Amino acid sequence: MQIYKKQIKDIWLKAAVVGSLWGSIEIIVGSFFHNIKMPMSGTILAVLGISLLVAFGQIWKDKGLFWRAGLIAAVMKSVSPSAVLIGPMTGIFLEALLFEFAVTVFGRNNFSYFLGGIFALYSVVIHKLVTLLIIYGLDLVKITENLYFFIIKQLNIENLTFLQALAVLSSFYVILGIIAAFIGLLTGKKALKMKATYSFENTIEFDQKRDVVHPDEKNRSLLFLILHIILIIAILTITNMYSLTVAAAAALLYIVLVLLKYKRALNYFKRPGFWVQIALFILISAVFYDGLSKGNYFSPEGMDAGLKMGLRAVLIVIGFSAISSELRNPLIRVLLYRKGFWQFYMALSLAFSVLPYLMKHSARPKAILKSPEKTLIANLLDAEYIFEQFKKMRYSVRVIVISGGKHTGKTSYAQKLSKHLQALNYNVAGFSAPGKFENNLRSEFYISDLKTGKSELLCTNKIGENKKREGRFYFKESGLMFGKTILKTENLVGSDYVFIDELGPFELKGKGWSASVENLLKHPEFKLVFLVRKNLVYDILRRFGITDALIIDISEDEISEAVRKIISE
Repeated sequence: MQIYKKQIKDIWLKAAVVGSLWGSIEIIVGSFFHNIKMPMSGTILAVLGISLLVAFGQIWKDKGLFWRAGLIAAVMKSVSPSAVLIGPMTGIFLEALLFEFAVTVFGRNNFSYFLGGIFALYSVVIHKLVTLLIIYGLDLVKITENLYFFIIKQLNIENLTFLQALAVLSSFYVILGIIAAFIGLLTGKKALKMKATYSFENTIEFDQKRDVVHPDEKNRSLLFLILHIILIIAILTITNMYSLTVAAAAALLYIVLVLLKYKRALNYFKRPGFWVQIALFILISAVFYDGLSKGNYFSPEGMDAGLKMGLRAVLIVIGFSAISSELRNPLIRVLLYRKGFWQFYMALSLAFSVLPYLMKHSARPKAILKSPEKTLIANLLDAEYIFEQFKKMRYSVRVIVISGGKHTGKTSYAQKLSKHLQALNYNVAGFSAPGKFENNLRSEFYISDLKTGKSELLCTNKIGENKKREGRFYFKESGLMFGKTILKTENLVGSDYVFIDELGPFELKGKGWSASVENLLKHPEFKLVFLVRKNLVYDILRRFGITDALIIDISEDEISEAVRKIISE
């Protein structure tokens, strides 16, 4: 027998609160900016995000809070309407990392907050430059240099060096960083004063939808993610080494395949601004690639370089859109959970669970932009209550899992276990699902009510009316309804143990007994007993957010010992 416990730490719960609030602002205001095609939208969102971090820095003093919150907010950005999200997501995380660096090195004080604000805001410039270099390549540096010298010559300010021009641009972002930190300091202090008299008036209804996936699909999803990265690198290499014709053929083939699989990537092709930007870069390249050194206003080499830059831009945008789609896939989060990142996964699940409430009750975009201080104060005051609710959700219902291989006797084991519990005067409810064999294969499964002894056919391998096919079995609607009726809470009143035989691939997809289990997990008065195949145990626990379980292995654990352990636990 195995005791399974996954206790999420307070710092991850606080990060879930801050990250969900930050993420909701990014989504609400970011979607508004997306619709109105707002210039410098990333910079404005960065100001709001930094103000939020500075404000929370005065309330919660946990080390490592900010980078965790930034990581959660970045992933939550994935529900925004943009086709390509890797840029905004990495931008948010970079802001959080730089802010965390400042407060870690210099401590929690006004100086570190201002410095952190400057670092985080200036990262917008760095991130934008790196993004442009990734999209358009190193030829962009040469073209920008020639364009810069042409502009200062036309403006007759040739004595203005590049470093001086950069300093002027930098001062703008330094001032914005200071303003963002100042707003955060003011709101944080006001929120602390109002905290003692503030009472939370709303009721939060958490959205407990979990990732619904089939475990067999995990490797395929990871393969697609790796494949996109390899293909993008390969085509970029071809673009740099071969002619425009060869590069265009390779890129076009990849782009068509991506657009066929990821319809969302088409959104970028519908944006006139995207094509205007590419056309502008091609034109600038044709004119300034050689710096007008040859005495004419058009360079064939520059046109070729510009077309390759445009091709590279389309490839990167479409490729990153495909990667963004794969990162949205819950399969990636499942892999993170199984590879040791469960604290982050669970914090992220909590952040997403409160997102519908935040989206519904948060101020509208115009109100946030008109009075960011008011919005931030409201977020700070709500944070403590949300944190307390997250702590309650951390202590999940304890469940018992009976595990074993396929067709190894889990149902028989559960039936014997239930009889032992009944003999000890415990009330047992739920159902078992005994099966019948034909030609050494399962041909039918029945639902057997453990309380009343009534049975009804659940599924069969024979075609018939009023049956729905899943795999090689045809399920009777009446059998499914019979099982769901058994699991209704009003029919389980007075029961000590509730058996469910079994949870598997259907439940991982959100089908079968999934809805009934989600409802029962809200009622800690029932001790739930799940029958699960051994290779799916941890997927089922993750699927339903279970952090506390007793896992019984029918091949190793005697029934008498299992009963003793169940009662003692």
